[in-house]
Amino acid sequence: MSVQKEKQTVFDSKSKDLLQECIHCGFCLPACPTYTLNGNEADSPRGRLYLMDALSHGRLDASESLHRHLDLCLVCRACETACPSGVEFGSLMEVVKEGLLPTREKRHPALTFLETSVTSHERLSGLMKVGRLYQKTGLHWLTTHTFLRHLVPAAMRSGNESLPTIPKKRFGKDKTQLFSARNEKRGTVALFTGCVMDHLFPHVHEATVRILTWNGFDVIVPGKQSCCGALHAHSGDIATADRLSNEQLQLFGEFETDSIIVNSAGCGAQLKEYDRFASADDEALETATKVRDLTEFLASIELRPPEANLEMQIVYDDPCHLLHAQGISTEPREIISRIPGVTLLSLPESDQCCGSAGSYSLTESKMSKAILDRKMEHISAAGADAIITANPGCQIQLAWGVRGNGLNFEVLHIAELLDKSYRLNPDYAAL
Repeated sequence: MSVQKEKQTVFDSKSKDLLQECIHCGFCLPACPTYTLNGNEADSPRGRLYLMDALSHGRLDASESLHRHLDLCLVCRACETACPSGVEFGSLMEVVKEGLLPTREKRHPALTFLETSVTSHERLSGLMKVGRLYQKTGLHWLTTHTFLRHLVPAAMRSGNESLPTIPKKRFGKDKTQLFSARNEKRGTVALFTGCVMDHLFPHVHEATVRILTWNGFDVIVPGKQSCCGALHAHSGDIATADRLSNEQLQLFGEFETDSIIVNSAGCGAQLKEYDRFASADDEALETATKVRDLTEFLASIELRPPEANLEMQIVYDDPCHLLHAQGISTEPREIISRIPGVTLLSLPESDQCCGSAGSYSLTESKMSKAILDRKMEHISAAGADAIITANPGCQIQLAWGVRGNGLNFEVLHIAELLDKSYRLNPDYAAL
C-alpha cells in the first residue's frame, strides 16, 4: 500500500471531525509529560494533533519523523483531563497508529514479544518459569548489578532491570472459582484477573477477594480468562484488541453478577470503553456497563471499617488510566481515609504519568526513565513509608524507581493496603 493512499485512509470522517475539536488553546501543554521534559511542540498533544491533521489532509507523509513524535506519546490521556474542548486524544492516537501500521519498516521487538505473550496463559506461565529460574540462579542479579548488564541488548535492558520478583503460581484457573461472602451476603460480583496482574501480582487478586468477601459479596472468578486487549489497542492493533475485549465481555456475560470488578486501571479503561470499537456488539456492550474499578466499587458501598491502626505515612500516585480514562480520583483517597493510622501525604504531580504506560517503559526506555526520575524526586521529598497505586504497570515502574534510588519503602496496590489493615483482625486473617 502506498504512503499516498495511506495518508488518505488513516482517518474516517468521524475521526477527522474529532481532530477539528482542538482549539489550540495550549491547556494540554503543562499536563503532557513529554512536552514538560523536552519542550518540543511536536511532542505535545497540540503538536501531535496538528501532525495528525496534516497527515489526514495529505500535507504530511508517514515519515520516520512522524512515527517518532507519535511513538514518544505515552497516551496517558492527561491532556483529555486538561482539555476544555473534550478532544478524545486517546482514541485518535489508536486510530492513527492503526492506519500507520502498514507504513512501519519495523516494530520494537519487545512490543511484538509482549503482545504475543499476554494472549496465552500457557505462554505466560512458561515465560514465568524461565524468569523464576533466571532470578533464583542469580543471573538476574548479575545482569543488573555488574558489568554483565552491558551484555543485555539495549532494547531489553529496562525490562530486565525493572523485572519484579516472579511468584510461583498465577491466581486464575481454567475452571471457574467461587469465593463465598462472609457475614451477611450483600450481592455477587465477578473478578477480572487479566494477564500481567494474574501472573505477577496474584497476591493483589487474593487481597481483592478477601476484601470483597469480608464485605459480604460472593466473588465469581470465571475460568479461562485472558488479556483485555489494552496493549494491542495502544499500539494500533485494533482488530486484536476488539477480539480480546469481546471475548472477555462475552465470558463475563454468562454469569449473573451485580458488577465486574477490575483492579488493574488499564484493563478497566479498556473494558469500559469497548463501545469505541466499530464492531462492538450489543451483548458485550451491555456487559461492559457492569465494569467497575475496585476503588470505585468499594467507595460506593458501606465498607466494613478496618479497626487496626497501621501507623503509616503514604503517598498515592494516580494511575493514568484510572484518573484520566475513568475519571476516578476521589474514590481511592476516600478509601485510604477510612484506614486508621494512615496519613496521606501530598504528592506533587501525582496526576502525571510515572513513565510505565503499558509497554512504553520497554519501547521508549530513555524517556520513560526520565519521567520516572522526576516522579521519584517528588516521592523522595514527601517522606512517606509507602507508595500506593492501583495498576500493575505502575507498581513495576515505581518499584524500579525505588530500587534504583536506594529508597527504603514499599510500593503497594491499594487493595494490599486495605487488606493489610483488615488482616490485623483475627477473623479476617483466617480467610
